[in-house]
Amino acid sequence: MNASDLGVLALRGFVGGGLVVVFALIGEVVKPKAFSGLFAAAPSVAIASLAITMVAEGAAKAKTDTVGMVVGGVAMAACCILAATAIPRLHALAGSAAAWAGWAVVGFGLYWSVYIGAH
Repeated sequence: MNASDLGVLALRGFVGGGLVVVFALIGEVVKPKAFSGLFAAAPSVAIASLAITMVAEGAAKAKTDTVGMVVGGVAMAACCILAATAIPRLHALAGSAAAWAGWAVVGFGLYWSVYIGAH
């Protein structure tokens, strides 16, 4: 890792942290407070990362990263849906394992279909 890479990494951390603060402040204003987590870490870090990637590496790399974020988000949504239904039925350990397995299947399936199967 060279000095340029370290600078970009430091900039990502600084901008991401700053945006976390901004989104957390937005979350404090939003009603109900249950939504405040939506405005904290994930969106702000994603925005900071994509903005810096756009400047440092170009639009093509930012597009690839964006698609990866969407794939990960869909897999996470599938995991949450599975966890909400499996844990009450199978209890904590088995329900969590089923949700994790669902995340892996959806995530790797979408990854394959978007990045490997399309070429």
